Amino acid sequence: MAAKFMDKMLSFMGFEEEADVDVESQETVEQPQAEEAPAPRKRGQLVSIGRQTQTRVMVTAPTSYEEVEDIANYLKGGRAVIACLDEIDRELAKRIVDFMSGTTFALDGTVRRIAEGVFLFTPAHILVEVDPSIDVREKKMSWVTGSVTHV
Repeated sequence: MAAKFMDKMLSFMGFEEEADVDVESQETVEQPQAEEAPAPRKRGQLVSIGRQTQTRVMVTAPTSYEEVEDIANYLKGGRAVIACLDEIDRELAKRIVDFMSGTTFALDGTVRRIAEGVFLFTPAHILVEVDPSIDVREKKMSWVTGSVTHV
């Protein structure tokens, strides 16, 4: 019974086995004419499921304002950028965030504050979801202006 079940499953999936029939066994075994062999089923077509492209995230820790153009180029290239600005001068960090916020705005992206001095800049095609249990009102940065979403 298990063999019949497996044969039916294989047949259903399109992996039918062709039986080797000996000439002698054909002569001795006769099947009634009332039973006809079922017509072979059409095999299904293989359909390629689209691959998901890898999304790269660049983690940067700029130490000078001259590096901000390279960071903006990552964003323009479709990569999300995490900028760690917690170890540089506060005024320099503010200038970098302002420049990157403008770049992100021009690309219809989003800016998210991850932690104190750590920001996530994403292009439009990357969606960042926030856990609703996080109270975003508690986390504020007085020196950041504009529409920065706090995470």
